[in-house]
Amino acid sequence: MSAQARAALLACPLLEGLPREALDELVAGASVRTMRGGETIIREGEDGDCLYVLLEGQARTEKRTPSGDAWTVRFYEKGGFFGELSLLDRVRRSATVVAETDGTLAVIERERFVEFGDRHPAAGLAVTRRLAERLASRLRRANEDVVTLFSALVNEVERRL
Repeated sequence: MSAQARAALLACPLLEGLPREALDELVAGASVRTMRGGETIIREGEDGDCLYVLLEGQARTEKRTPSGDAWTVRFYEKGGFFGELSLLDRVRRSATVVAETDGTLAVIERERFVEFGDRHPAAGLAVTRRLAERLASRLRRANEDVVTLFSALVNEVERRL
């Protein structure tokens, strides 16, 4: 892994503040892969087994509507990460991630993360807490979106009556 890629991975918010020894071990176990603009990195429904951290480039998460239209959920830039749910469980991917530009990704396999947590329990717990905080924040936003959409739907129905 290049010094630049290593620095980008070390700057990932998910890994900030971890003890240097633990962080060095986790980073050493990561692999680097390239991505091309338009490439599907994660496909909804596939088995999930790793976390991706964007070292260079941009990507987006998208979901498909029942009619087949793509809906962009989130954009990622350098230091952004996705696929984090697979560090916690082995459930299939919940969305598709597509590369917006050419770039590079660090890939941390679930098994390596579990082994890392076993060897460095405090660091593993710190990352797991950050994941839980991120998921809680996403759930709160989703709840707010549901209320907003439901309210808009009720208002539209009332307007038409």
